[in-house]
Amino acid sequence: MSNNLITDDIKALIGKDSAPETNRFAISDEMAFDVADAIEDFNPLYVDPEYARSSRFGTLLCPPLATWKDIGPPIGYFGAGQEWHFEVPLPFNSYGLNGGSDWQFLRPCPVGTWITRRFRMLDIFEKQGRSGPLVFIVREETQTDQSGNIINKAKRVSIHRALPEGDTPDTVALANDTLQDVIVAPPNPEVILPKPEHKSENQKYFEDISVGDQLEEVIKGPMTTTHLIRWAAANGNYARIHWDLPFAQLHQGLKNVVVNGSLKNQYLGQLLIKFAGEQGWFKRFYVEHRGMDFPGDTITAGGIVTKTYESGGYGYVECQVSLTNNRGETTASGNGKVVLPKRGQSLPIEWAVENW
Repeated sequence: MSNNLITDDIKALIGKDSAPETNRFAISDEMAFDVADAIEDFNPLYVDPEYARSSRFGTLLCPPLATWKDIGPPIGYFGAGQEWHFEVPLPFNSYGLNGGSDWQFLRPCPVGTWITRRFRMLDIFEKQGRSGPLVFIVREETQTDQSGNIINKAKRVSIHRALPEGDTPDTVALANDTLQDVIVAPPNPEVILPKPEHKSENQKYFEDISVGDQLEEVIKGPMTTTHLIRWAAANGNYARIHWDLPFAQLHQGLKNVVVNGSLKNQYLGQLLIKFAGEQGWFKRFYVEHRGMDFPGDTITAGGIVTKTYESGGYGYVECQVSLTNNRGETTASGNGKVVLPKRGQSLPIEWAVENW
């Protein structure tokens, strides 16, 4: 199979654009709050209308990594909201794992925005993995508002692998022979997990930042299956490996349901937005997923400043970021770019597209 996974029909998709798709509803106060609640980031720009109106943005904003919600997606073998962006005729029925993404944030996304997106297929290629052949699909997503302004762009990588031999949708194994034992996720019966309170931060200025500075960590967890379902409800993507234990183990070879890659992206985004502050700008974010986190894990987002420079009169700060869990594993890593104001300077809220 591994010698001819990328057929001529698949190669012909490279360079093709999808039809533009406008979301069913405009960004609403409720959607912004649901996302903030699901990621436990109660930034007042997302949840406090009065505060947001008095800010430089003048209105509530949607968290920048969650401007699209899959609303009423079709339900397929892999769940809901998983199989319908691009139909790639692979020779096997495969779940698309989140391989990583590169975002550019060009404008804020205020409530009332109608988001339209389109995809361009950039590349499709094959690599040999430890468990067999892998197909990588690279797509560029562009989101625009109702006036045609670009809100954000993202280059996304999904990884597809063949299922184990004989593992087909109509294969059912005896649970007591094949299901692995897992630890029941917290909380315990008598525990109610508190939601974190937002802590106001002093604005950081470009003049005060040095290479080697540590970003203040963002700590999430212990993760529960409820965290995963709340994110699915806010995001609209109910992929089964995040909530269906028998499916995850029997049909995908996983030891447990896994924390969504998109949710982990949110935690790293929160880290960088917190560092930028309300007067700064979260400009760019690249992440690769290198491992899996599970219910019961505590996840820490951390980073370090690796470069500072000036361009066009603005101060740019580049950071190396990562996610680690309490088992000592680094499960995501990447880098971010923020623009920090100089003292006495106000930054714009519209930015130009950068080259990939």
